[in-house]
Amino acid sequence: MRNTQLRPIATALLLCLSAVSLAEPLPAALKGSWRITQVLPTTNDGCWKKERAHPLVGTLLTYRPGAMSWRGGVVRVQEVTLREVTNAEFRKENPGAAGPADFAQLGITAAAVQEVDLQHEDADITGVSTEVPGDSILLVSPARIVVSACGVYMEARRVASK
Repeated sequence: MRNTQLRPIATALLLCLSAVSLAEPLPAALKGSWRITQVLPTTNDGCWKKERAHPLVGTLLTYRPGAMSWRGGVVRVQEVTLREVTNAEFRKENPGAAGPADFAQLGITAAAVQEVDLQHEDADITGVSTEVPGDSILLVSPARIVVSACGVYMEARRVASK
């Protein structure tokens, strides 16, 4: 085989390798277990009513590289996407008839927070939706995150490891 015949193969291989390296690792600040402590009152629209999220209060979310678990179900994480989100961006992305959700409603005082989006196959953990609570996370502080499920936002607090 001549060098010119190998170029397309080498190029394809490099593209595959670079695509794999674009996936972000799970942030260290998220690893571990978190207990959902409350449903946060927001004015945005969602596919769930807030009442549907109340049974999630008290349940445990656990994040580790490659997977997350909730209510005994393990969801394999295929990709992790990270971005900084400002209050203005958050408001624009979470409209509602009564007004958009904002950082103040979530108890966030920072100008921007890191958003972690976990990509996975659809999973039927709740029995009512393929949405997995906790696959979209706002890292608020080392001990507090805000997670969402179908447009409903919930606070979760870090569970101390034993």
